[in-house]
Amino acid sequence: MTAITRTPPQARAFFGAPEARRLLRTLMSCTISYGAARLATLPEGYWALITTLVVVTQPTLTQAVDIARDQIIGAFIGAMAGVLGIVAMQRGAPPLAVFSIALVPLAALSAKRPALRLACVTLVIVVLIPAGPGSPFERPMHRVLEILIGAASSFVVSAVWPNPTLKAAHRSVADTLKSLGQLIGLYLSGEPNEARATRLETQSTDAQKALDDALKEAEREHVIVLVQDRRSDAIDKAAPFLRRLHGDALFLAKAVSHLDRDTCAARLGTTGRELQALFETLAGVLASNRPSNRQDDAKLAGARSAVEDIKSMLAQQEATHGAQAVAQFVIGLIVADLDALIATIYPPKESAA
Repeated sequence: MTAITRTPPQARAFFGAPEARRLLRTLMSCTISYGAARLATLPEGYWALITTLVVVTQPTLTQAVDIARDQIIGAFIGAMAGVLGIVAMQRGAPPLAVFSIALVPLAALSAKRPALRLACVTLVIVVLIPAGPGSPFERPMHRVLEILIGAASSFVVSAVWPNPTLKAAHRSVADTLKSLGQLIGLYLSGEPNEARATRLETQSTDAQKALDDALKEAEREHVIVLVQDRRSDAIDKAAPFLRRLHGDALFLAKAVSHLDRDTCAARLGTTGRELQALFETLAGVLASNRPSNRQDDAKLAGARSAVEDIKSMLAQQEATHGAQAVAQFVIGLIVADLDALIATIYPPKESAA
């Protein structure tokens, strides 16, 4: 009974918003594809639906475009080979011999580029399956038209209803900042934990890779659909700053490695906690991914104020030598890079205007 009955959170985890969005996109694409095939009075319109299901089930618009392109090219190549085969059969060549000869180059092409394997399928349909009444050259043209309808239907739905890649980009930046804040706080705490540090470095690297992927997808989506982001931010400019902050964190690890734990905790521990809190605050603003609101504006103002406070604190610290001086210098770099990141993603309103 427990296995059958699911609580609402479990049901949402099993089939949530992303799954519902893909379901609706698939149904919409199939409806458009079927209607277009019927309007075109294609005798084998089901191939349009098959193409639609192959293309629209791709997770991103970029992949959908690539699959649609390969489907169309493969169908066109197979149709052209089929036309040549029909000409040969009309001159007395046996169908099986024509198919065998034409299959060799198409199979070699599919081996080189598996995405074009539809060329072999189209050849089978055109050459081996008996055609109905009418010109034998109609089937290759119908085949290409069916693929075009199926690919176009799924492409239109994928473009009009794209995946929320900008939200994923904001989330990736937030994840990177959260990991880097914890990493910097760990280094300045005087309690090194190599396993945790390695894990946080990996999380930061993975989040930056996810950001790059999301921005590439968003760039492709913007070609067709103007994605409206009502905030005056520039999330696509964040990647260089995140890479610099990641490098700063690794530089900091080398600097504090020459300090004993007590000195590091006593002189840099407070700064580390304040930096971690600053990273967490900014990550929280980015992760919310909502249009500008009072709560996020207040957090952002607090982050800007915290940056200035840390700058003042660093300026008032006593001049030191050796590893501690290097560590303080790197902390200054971190604060400067974080300040530049905030100004770039969230420019002041007068500048944004």
